[in-house]
Amino acid sequence: MQLPEELSAAMAEETRGITPAELARASAELSGAYRDERRVMLDRLHRAAYLTARFPATYAVVSRILGEAKLRIPDLRITSMLDLGAGPGTAMWAAAANLPELRQIVAMEDSAEWISLGRRLAAHAKSPAIQAAEWVQTSVAGSIAAGSFDLVTMSYVVNELHSPDRIVAVHAAWERVGKLLLVAEPGTPIGFAHIRNIRRELIASGAHLVAPCPHSQECPMQGNDWCHFAERVQRTSEHRLAKGGELGYEDEKYAYAVFTREPIQLPMARILRHPRKHSGHIGLELCTPNGLEKVTVSRKQGARYKAAKKAEWGDSLK
Repeated sequence: MQLPEELSAAMAEETRGITPAELARASAELSGAYRDERRVMLDRLHRAAYLTARFPATYAVVSRILGEAKLRIPDLRITSMLDLGAGPGTAMWAAAANLPELRQIVAMEDSAEWISLGRRLAAHAKSPAIQAAEWVQTSVAGSIAAGSFDLVTMSYVVNELHSPDRIVAVHAAWERVGKLLLVAEPGTPIGFAHIRNIRRELIASGAHLVAPCPHSQECPMQGNDWCHFAERVQRTSEHRLAKGGELGYEDEKYAYAVFTREPIQLPMARILRHPRKHSGHIGLELCTPNGLEKVTVSRKQGARYKAAKKAEWGDSLK
């Protein structure tokens, strides 16, 4: 998935003059912070590394999740958005690209430096909603903007909060939701644990699941297993240098949940691992209303086999 041209140009301007070695070091520190659930003292180098390596990945993940929400709710119409822990506005750029009716954005962020950077990027946007976004400097764990918003996003935010603040912040976010709440976390055991806790809390509070789960029963994942997915992100040359990689892409691992006010028709199952595609049959690991299942779909099953051949990790099955 490609970033908007005007965004890529603005990001390139922000990272001008920073050496590949500096970007690589700062990128490694950011990756370690995401993996180990800790915060680093962000300076200009870390913000540049985020733009180079983390922004494209987070943008791709939020875009993929919004695409899944639109698949589950075909008549979804989002005109307003509250982005909690907005950073430089990654989620709102993804939302504007995927939700053409978006008109109002409120971005809440506790870092003045991120807000300043976000405003500079937004000045280059073609989207009127991004250009006119209202930036509010405050903590997600503090007072959340009043009102109701069609979409509320918490993208890679919960892991940065102190433990007592996490569920409190999620409940406060849910109170502002008119239609959808999107929560995304790193695709690590810790990230999934946060998502599972949020899922349990909000279902108990009357929220309805949109994705990825095909049911609202207790999560069937046990032991050291965890539910996560991957989104392929194309790397620029700067991205490869920052991450020390040779491939032209990377797979961003993430865990997520989307909730809505009204119940919807959930899919029959969700594919939890890469399908094992063989000659004449395909093996699938699924989450279903009956729990975790391993199934084999053979060529003899006709339409179901054709659907399974096209299916990938993270896709739903009707």
